[in-house]
Amino acid sequence: MAVYTIRQKMEQTITNPVQHNKGESNNKVVALLATGHVVNDSYMNFFQPLLPLLISIMGLSLAQVGLITTFFSVTSSISQIIIGRITDRLGTRSFVFLGPLLAAVMMSSIGLIDNYILLLVVVSLAGLGIAAFHPPASAIVGHTNTRKSGQAMSLFSLGGNIGFAAMPLLVVPLVSTFGLSVTPALAIPGLAVSLLLYRLTPAVTHHSTGRPDSFLAAARSQRAAFIGLLGTVAFRSLTFFSLTTFIPILLTGRGYSLLESGALLSVLAFSGAFGGLAGGIISDRTGPKPVIITSLTLTVPFLLLAFASQGFLLIAGLSLAGASLLASFSVAVVAAQRIFPDNRATASSLALGFGLGLGGLGVGLISYTADVFALGIEQTVMIVSFLPLVAAAFASGLPGKEVV
Repeated sequence: MAVYTIRQKMEQTITNPVQHNKGESNNKVVALLATGHVVNDSYMNFFQPLLPLLISIMGLSLAQVGLITTFFSVTSSISQIIIGRITDRLGTRSFVFLGPLLAAVMMSSIGLIDNYILLLVVVSLAGLGIAAFHPPASAIVGHTNTRKSGQAMSLFSLGGNIGFAAMPLLVVPLVSTFGLSVTPALAIPGLAVSLLLYRLTPAVTHHSTGRPDSFLAAARSQRAAFIGLLGTVAFRSLTFFSLTTFIPILLTGRGYSLLESGALLSVLAFSGAFGGLAGGIISDRTGPKPVIITSLTLTVPFLLLAFASQGFLLIAGLSLAGASLLASFSVAVVAAQRIFPDNRATASSLALGFGLGLGGLGVGLISYTADVFALGIEQTVMIVSFLPLVAAAFASGLPGKEVV
């Protein structure tokens, strides 16, 4: 009864039009969904730190590793556009708690698999679960306020980025100590948060005023903004997915242990989490566009510093690169929702899903190209380091203030 009362209060707060117009936020809802985001997105960084071990056990090539990331990117990202459209039309909340459940069960079974095809299937299904959470959850967050949308979305995104950063610190020590067979135990956080979200996630009154085809019409009428948004998110995510795939391989090749490379991958992700929070707060004052362009441009020298260094400078470079690369993460969601205000879930799926998936697809292409031209991991990572400049160029097509 107490749980039901809490949920009722959340729903009344969200659907109260007076509060919504004042721009006040429902902090309880944001906190709940940010918590779910922590656990849901932790499974996004589950298999990447284990890649050196999986390569050794299964004898995988760089192209096969890239294909795993590509499959995962398609299901965890591109499928969000379909989920977003369903959410905008039906306002369903089921995806919010069913997504983390599927992600947890599938991803945690990796340690029981020794077949490459089965590994692709399991990772793909886990990605689908991860994808299901994002459009409805971000749409609910978007409805909680109008005045500080950047701050609210950055707090929600902070949860996901923290979960992404924390998983290597959990999975690598466990696997190093107990072996791959321990991974099923890591389904427990997903099962617990799915139950919490099932009990407490409120329904949201459907706010879309447009016809079912209003999103396509809006996209056609704002073609430059639409292309700018997709290009920005795609090349930023191509950079990030490439880094999370290749950094463990690069560092273990330089003599770092699996534990050390996993920890350094977490440095990149943790700094990105707080960079995203800072970017969201700054964007409430400057608008999204200056934050996106400036942060992406600064990422390049920080990456070059990191990969040319070791020790403290390597850590510092990865920290600064992560913070600047993901400073635009939540800001891009806000920009998308402003471009398509009548289709918030679909807009969110573009920034959190479809655009990310387009970038993730490119990891397989980069890996294949590296194999064809016999590029080493060092040269491949160097090429990846310049991709944020392409994302910044696309961001110039977004509406809003220029960089000053």
